[in-house]
Amino acid sequence: MASVKVAVRVRPFNQRELDMGAKAVIRMDGKKTRIVNLSKTAGDVGFKDFTFDHSYWSFEPSDPDFATQEQVFEELGTEVVASAFEGYNACLFAYGQTGSGKTFTMTGPPDDPGLIPRICEAMFGKMQEEQEDKNYRVDVSYLEIYNEKVRDLLASSNPSGGLRVREHPRQGPYVSDLSHHLVTCYDHVAQLMERGNRARCTAATNMNDTSSRSHAIFTLTFRQAGLGAEGLPCETTSKVHLVDLAGSERADATGATGQRLKEGAHINKSLVTLGSVISALAEKRVGSFVPYRDAVLTWLLKDSLGGNSKTIMVAAISPADCNYSETLSTLRYANRAKNIVNQPTVNEDPNVRLIRELREEIYKLRGLLGEETQPKVLAELQQKEAKEKSLTAEWAEKWRETQAILREQQALGLRKAGRGVVLDSDRPHLVAIDQDDRLSTGVTLYHLNRNGDTVIGAAEGSDIVLPGLEPHHCIVTLKDGIAVLTPKNGYCSVDGLATETSSRISQGSLIGLGRAHVLRYNDPAEAAQLRKEGRVMSRSSLFGGSTSDLNLNVEERELETERRRLAREYEERKRQLDEERRRLEERQREAEEQLRLREEKLEEQRRRIENKKEEELEKVVEEQSQLRILQDETERRRALLKDLMDQMDEEQSAETLEAIQQVIILQREELQELEKRVVERLATLQERQKRVAELDAQLEAAREEVETARLALKERTEAELQAMHKRRASLSLALNGRGRLGPPSSDDSFHTATDQPQTLWPPDSALSDSGLGLASPGEALARKVAQQKEKILTALEDENCDKEALNDHIAHLQELQREQIRLETKMNGNFKGGPARRPLEAEVDEPPITVRANAFRRHSAFELSSPNRMPLTPVMFSSVTSLDRVTPLGRSLVYCSPLLSPASCSEFSS
Repeated sequence: MASVKVAVRVRPFNQRELDMGAKAVIRMDGKKTRIVNLSKTAGDVGFKDFTFDHSYWSFEPSDPDFATQEQVFEELGTEVVASAFEGYNACLFAYGQTGSGKTFTMTGPPDDPGLIPRICEAMFGKMQEEQEDKNYRVDVSYLEIYNEKVRDLLASSNPSGGLRVREHPRQGPYVSDLSHHLVTCYDHVAQLMERGNRARCTAATNMNDTSSRSHAIFTLTFRQAGLGAEGLPCETTSKVHLVDLAGSERADATGATGQRLKEGAHINKSLVTLGSVISALAEKRVGSFVPYRDAVLTWLLKDSLGGNSKTIMVAAISPADCNYSETLSTLRYANRAKNIVNQPTVNEDPNVRLIRELREEIYKLRGLLGEETQPKVLAELQQKEAKEKSLTAEWAEKWRETQAILREQQALGLRKAGRGVVLDSDRPHLVAIDQDDRLSTGVTLYHLNRNGDTVIGAAEGSDIVLPGLEPHHCIVTLKDGIAVLTPKNGYCSVDGLATETSSRISQGSLIGLGRAHVLRYNDPAEAAQLRKEGRVMSRSSLFGGSTSDLNLNVEERELETERRRLAREYEERKRQLDEERRRLEERQREAEEQLRLREEKLEEQRRRIENKKEEELEKVVEEQSQLRILQDETERRRALLKDLMDQMDEEQSAETLEAIQQVIILQREELQELEKRVVERLATLQERQKRVAELDAQLEAAREEVETARLALKERTEAELQAMHKRRASLSLALNGRGRLGPPSSDDSFHTATDQPQTLWPPDSALSDSGLGLASPGEALARKVAQQKEKILTALEDENCDKEALNDHIAHLQELQREQIRLETKMNGNFKGGPARRPLEAEVDEPPITVRANAFRRHSAFELSSPNRMPLTPVMFSSVTSLDRVTPLGRSLVYCSPLLSPASCSEFSS
């Protein structure tokens, strides 16, 4: 068991605090840290004291007690390195408000590195010292927690929702799909750190110009294996977490708004959860709940806080009185963290642990044997020794294979970088660049002979055999780290310039051999030196052995600078084009998806319009049906009016005539109302037809919208275009106008007996079928009345009927009817005053007259006609309603009128 070690470090005033005229409130003496409250009145205790494992005074560089980055590393970083080599997990994290110096302590500037780079460099330095009897492997991962989402800083892309955090039953929490990179030297680690720091989220606030907006965790997975004393295997795995936390902040002090405010809220949430975890662990209550999972940060640091780890906390504080409350809060949390007790254990390989335990049991069994031999104990001892030897041999074989693989990888310089593999040997070498062979998929690396010549040519005995060259094309001489290219019998060039004399080559030089081979020269030692010095390679170091080349130094330097600039521009342009291509593909997919959704929406809209059209058509049919009913009702009313007029003919007195006239007036008004309703129905029908036309217009608009969407995406296949044409064609609707319905066939009324309009009176009615002349005044007047009625009916059936003309026809009909009534009254008076007459005696031999009855509400009307269509006037049958004799004839009844002879009786068909 081991408690968490806590160190406090105070920074100097920053420019903001100097501008505010801030005063220092922090004092340090040895391990004691005091914070002074300058706002306390006299007599009050205006300070608080805290004692920590380390208190670093980094306020004034001129102070003799000033703590440098080197001192902090020597006291904290070396403990982390020692713990890793001992097989323990280790964690070092910086905690404090924003702008308190956490990132400076953990990372530091390039000229004064912080704890993370110093720890990594120290680990690789110690590995170099102890490399002879042990084998090491180091993997690196780098992540940040931004807005409670985990992002891989070393990956080329991250999912939108972040990486998921999971928990292993024995190994604890881990991040799924986080990339791990094998590193073989500190330079690789530095490159990965620089790459991750560039991808990290930072922003300027009122408190800090480069405020970290996320928590960063840099993890080293350190494995070591070897044979210890007495050939006992030893293999451990350690995880070193180096954490740079984002600082707690107040929105009013930082001036955060919008996205910065949202980031600050997530940062404060995770830091509050960290404080809750520290408080829960410090209280040491049995069974108390520790809220690790309330935040991603505390979940990932679960083992580091109260688990299997040796943990160091660095509390970074500000010395200014304007930050008094935040500094006091940080010191209180740090003081609480001292009480956290972890349970670190050596992370030993299970097989190695089993071998060690077997070896201990063997020692115990040998001690039990003593001087006398015990067969049972001896058998158990032999069994365990055999098992121990088998496991040791198996582990040793695996260890040797692993060591060989690692040595080969290290020699070849193979290491993982994201999703790729970097080939970076530690010896000077040439890398083939196949410009003409497009089918080549491999990478060819040629090591140069150390301190000697490397012959390149097509001959079998050459050190590097390349087809298409001279047998002894050229020689590369490597001596004391300097490489010189000497052409022999073939064409050679260095960085595009032909050379016929010895020329020095340096890191990155491109060597052209003949017309088909291009090799790149790499010198790891020279490259490391150039990176360390931060210099850009110049062409002056490439041609040390040629006088003509030395004269071109200035020009070559400019060409090299231009070439590198163009190369950078090419890479940047290529990256931009790739990004643009991916963005266009994404937009294309989104557009296709939008088009598909739009097509589905339009198809649904088309179906709705078609359904609505069908409903409108059904309504139109229903309106037409109702219109026909109204027309039938109108015809029925007309027939009733005719019957009433016929009934008027039967009335003799003036009082009866006046009543009948009143009934006729009412019937006319009702007829006019029906005609008005017919007009309204016709108007409704026209409105329905207009609605159908509007629906057709909407369909046409939908088709135009589909055509517009189709033209917006030109990159379509022929099959897709045909499918779109089919869908567009499916939106077309053919609406054919209906013809005007003719009058229905019916025998129920006098004017609808046939489908075709019939004339009630034949054109030539001057003679009857027997040849008798019937051109009497009553007949002529009755024929005029019938013809006038035909005109009115024809006008009513016409859709474009002129109302004024119709009124004229009706007025004329009324005049004719009044004249007919006067004539009939006069004739009836003559019949009554003189002898009884039978005006149709000449027709007694004619076939009986057929009477068809039409049932109405108040009376029955009869349509009288003879088989030869002889016109019969109301004068002849003025008393047809008072029948005196009924004679049954099968299914027919014969009615006889006193005005007719027995031969003139009418037959009524039931």
